[in-house]
Amino acid sequence: METLIKENIKTYTTDGKVRHKSNDEDINEKIGKILGSKWNEYRKKWDAVNNFEIQTDFPMFLHLDLHQVCNYSCPHCNISHLEELKKQFDGKISEKMDFEKYKRIIDEGSEHGCPSVEPQGTNEPLLIKDFEKYLKYAHEKNFIDIMINTNASALTEKRSKQLLDSGITRLRFSLDAATPETYKKVRVGSIPLEKVHKNIFKFLELKEKGGYKLPVTGVSMCVIRGNEHEQEMFEKFWIDKVDMVSLQAFTPPNYAPENKVLFQSFFPESFKGNRKSETEKKELQEFKCVQPFQRVVIRNDNITACCNTYSNQLSIGHLKDGIYNAWNSDFAKQIREMHLCGRYYENATCKRCVETTDFE
Repeated sequence: METLIKENIKTYTTDGKVRHKSNDEDINEKIGKILGSKWNEYRKKWDAVNNFEIQTDFPMFLHLDLHQVCNYSCPHCNISHLEELKKQFDGKISEKMDFEKYKRIIDEGSEHGCPSVEPQGTNEPLLIKDFEKYLKYAHEKNFIDIMINTNASALTEKRSKQLLDSGITRLRFSLDAATPETYKKVRVGSIPLEKVHKNIFKFLELKEKGGYKLPVTGVSMCVIRGNEHEQEMFEKFWIDKVDMVSLQAFTPPNYAPENKVLFQSFFPESFKGNRKSETEKKELQEFKCVQPFQRVVIRNDNITACCNTYSNQLSIGHLKDGIYNAWNSDFAKQIREMHLCGRYYENATCKRCVETTDFE
């Protein structure tokens, strides 16, 4: 039986940084059977963007940083290095996005037919008491792909029911460990892993008993030094319990030349480092980042071209001028042209991100 499960596991990635695994059918095909042609058309267009076949006049994905607060202090996350983070973001972290501003963003996206949104950023979303109304509003405005990540520590039975009724499409639980010992080590300040599992299992139980087809569920592990030995254990434990298991390459939370020792300590032992083999050098030279073609990230009214910690240095516009204008700004077009031609190294921020990330 174990061999059969292994043979049936489907693995895919869109950016080389995150490997998604499913023991069932392809996740997008699964959602397509639930939501129909509208979803399938969206994913066909998304794939064309990812393959650099088309460019859209408005981003297909709005990545919103609602705030920058978490109840954990994971050492490999930028929230745990606030002073360094502030340096990257003009001396301040994300202010909480009020609901009226959020509605204006969603409204503009809806007017342009934007299909997907992640109303989260780098934080724990369930710390916002009325977070479900953010999800509902996007659903009411015809966003078809609404996704969030949570550490599940605040996932009470009540919150589970609210999430199930919110219209969310994808829900991923960020865990980073397979055993209680490793979880306590890499998820500093966390509640015990057993309680997190209990919260997730209750959510899955409520979903099944309530006959909810959505959201699809997943778990994720950011692979770092300290948990890399548990990748296979993590996958085996979750592969038949959720729709998807994701293994994510570590990206430095606060990289700068002066604190090189800090970020190096998080990389797994298997990190390829400077990629000295000719094959790896060729792969790196040919790398094209797809994020500037897919999305915008909005943080403190600043609109940026990607989700990288340093994306503030890739500002393409300001919220007061609108998302459409930022997306079609000269700088945004320059970034896309640079990556389309495989010249990521011409931008210092892009070079820093690409060359300090371990790709598959």
